[in-house]
Amino acid sequence: MKRGILVISHGSRDVSWVKQVEELVSEATALFKDGLLDGRVNETKLQQHNGSSVSIPIYAAYLELVEGKLIQDGITALEQEGVTHIHVMPLFVSYGSSHIEEIKQAFGFEPVSDFIGDLDPFQVQAVVQFHEPIVDDPEIIAILEQQLLSMSHNPSEEAVLLLGHGSSIDYFFRLWDTGMKQLMDKLSANLSFAAIDYAPLLPEQSRAHLEQMLDVAQVKSVIVLPIFISAGYFTRTVIPSRLSGLDYVYTGETLLPHREMTKLLYRRFISMCNV
Repeated sequence: MKRGILVISHGSRDVSWVKQVEELVSEATALFKDGLLDGRVNETKLQQHNGSSVSIPIYAAYLELVEGKLIQDGITALEQEGVTHIHVMPLFVSYGSSHIEEIKQAFGFEPVSDFIGDLDPFQVQAVVQFHEPIVDDPEIIAILEQQLLSMSHNPSEEAVLLLGHGSSIDYFFRLWDTGMKQLMDKLSANLSFAAIDYAPLLPEQSRAHLEQMLDVAQVKSVIVLPIFISAGYFTRTVIPSRLSGLDYVYTGETLLPHREMTKLLYRRFISMCNV
């Protein structure tokens, strides 16, 4: 048995979006192969994985828009290195992504709902293990807390609105809603803002939620925080246009290029090898 890891992201026409994902996977791979994190040797690292982690190839692939690095390209590259067991790591920030479901179906997994994706089946010989997306991992909570505190002046008089993609499909919207509630609850437990809420961009509820928060007497300002992997069309164009004319605090910061994301991916790599 030879393991390999396939990190799958959505992809983008924005070169900087792809560059940030590539750098993330490259940095986490380097840490994984060296067994180092913040200069410390990880005790779970090496010999217990039936040989050096250097022998476990890791490939970054994309659902669309990145020619030459699509999912099938990643599968082929790993299998050409002799990989017989592929661990798929979806670099998405929600359980409720229909993209994750269509990728799973293309790998041969049974549909979980009435939704049927339109991806052609992948040509894959290896055994595939599909892992969970990132939702409320501890590193994600750490990133969001740092971002919020850096934008805050007086939390007791400020509210927070978390904005995510959402879904137009009821089954996936419920999953998305569950994940966002988990994020909201963890942030609410750790931070002392007047209120923390969340809203989807699909279906569009961001503007109504922000208007409601601005109408609360004790709230002097609202911090809007996008829950996205990397800056792109949604964070630079969609959110500002949806909230145009309203008064809120917004920097457009996303999960990348935060250092905690490297730690998250490194930890996931280690846990996959312990399966």
